[in-house]
Amino acid sequence: MQPRGAAHNSAIAADIQAIGRIDAVSSILNILVESTGLGFAAVARVTETSWTACAVLDRIGFGLPVGGELEVATTFCSEIRASGTPIVFDKASEDAVYCTHPTPKMYGFESYIAVPIILRSGEVFGTICALDPKPAKLSDPKILKSLELFAELIASQLELDETLAELRAEREYLHALFRQMPSMMSVVRGPDHVLEMANDTYRRFVGEHRDLIGRPIREALPEVRDQGLLDLRDQVYRTGQPYIGRAQRVLLAREPDGSPEERFLDFIYQPMKDAQGRVIGIFSEAIDITEHKRALDHQGLLINELNHRVKNTLATVQSIAFQSLKHSQTVEHAHERIENRLIALSRVHDVLTQESWDSAELRTIVHQAISPFESVDLQRFAISGPAIKLPPQQVLPLSMAVHELLTNALKYGALSVPSGWISISWDIAPDGKTLSLRWDENGGPPVKAPSKRGFGTRLIERGLAQELGGAVTIEFDPSGVICAITIPLFGRKS
Repeated sequence: MQPRGAAHNSAIAADIQAIGRIDAVSSILNILVESTGLGFAAVARVTETSWTACAVLDRIGFGLPVGGELEVATTFCSEIRASGTPIVFDKASEDAVYCTHPTPKMYGFESYIAVPIILRSGEVFGTICALDPKPAKLSDPKILKSLELFAELIASQLELDETLAELRAEREYLHALFRQMPSMMSVVRGPDHVLEMANDTYRRFVGEHRDLIGRPIREALPEVRDQGLLDLRDQVYRTGQPYIGRAQRVLLAREPDGSPEERFLDFIYQPMKDAQGRVIGIFSEAIDITEHKRALDHQGLLINELNHRVKNTLATVQSIAFQSLKHSQTVEHAHERIENRLIALSRVHDVLTQESWDSAELRTIVHQAISPFESVDLQRFAISGPAIKLPPQQVLPLSMAVHELLTNALKYGALSVPSGWISISWDIAPDGKTLSLRWDENGGPPVKAPSKRGFGTRLIERGLAQELGGAVTIEFDPSGVICAITIPLFGRKS
């Protein structure tokens, strides 16, 4: 007999651990030794190629520890494994079957008993065996029956342990899936909604600084107390009916000492019930749709704004056509005036389209209004003012006003003579709420106030005032036309 030491592979090591987890094994070996008088007892894992001690009670110095190995061919256990039947004898030297068997002589024992541990699948796990150098009375059927019952108990415990291991592995797998799911998931228990589980997405959403598990939601997330979500959970817990929420607004401080952020959720509260149908908790799943909600809101605003702009543009086109035809001497003259004004309107639309109808730089608006006139030299303009972006509802009428002022300057004002030039300047009030723009013609022919206001003048004075809610004054000073425009800045972008 030469023990080989520790189990030779991980599978045997796992089997040793499995037997070690069965508390009853030590009691079984004690009962076996006490009831038979044998000095050595063991639970062995037996395969085709190995014999390994998984549990040992040694009172005779047999010398085989837990994990110790024997050559399986030198043991009776290989025969027991093959036949699935016990082997029992009181005194090997006088036994008709085993008196010549080499195993008792090799290991120096006279009495021996061993029964197979047979799993439900029919596989023989190993044996419960006991031996002693002295003879013993083991042929009593009660002893064999008791040992077979012990073997069945160990087999059942091994199968239960395997089942529990599978359940643990499955639970760990499901828990990993739960933890890694892209949607927010949580489980609460009891009427106080104590958080039992929360996945990574949920933790990131509410703020990873929070202490969540084992705490009621009203303590873990105090800012949601008065937002209606706890009332919904109470309703689900009380009625046992699930609740589906759409675009639910929630305010959360997602950073330590941070200000609450507005978010929107699609979610479901699903009641969890016990075997008697009583609600014991709530499983919740939620998706953060904040960006989608904002995109839809923005889309709605754009559609409403588009409808408004289309109506305004059509009204502007209608007014341009009517006034151009009304005050034109010939069809050709009317055609030219309509075309020029529509081109100006089109070009400012191009600027806004390039900016996705979000805003436009004031300097760009001015340059865009001037550039279509091929006869205009940009060096004849002194343009100054801080960088400022204006929203579309201010860009359109302001661009049309510059176009009309420029048209009049080319025909009658500073740009009708080579020496004339124009100053275009603007500034923002110190409070940032008002824009002042000034058009000042210089070096042109003497200016006389017209006997009646033309369409261009009315478009500037009335259109800007109505569209922008501002103030417009046009002075026909002898030295040149001066137009002063003051408009409020609401939600400007700079």
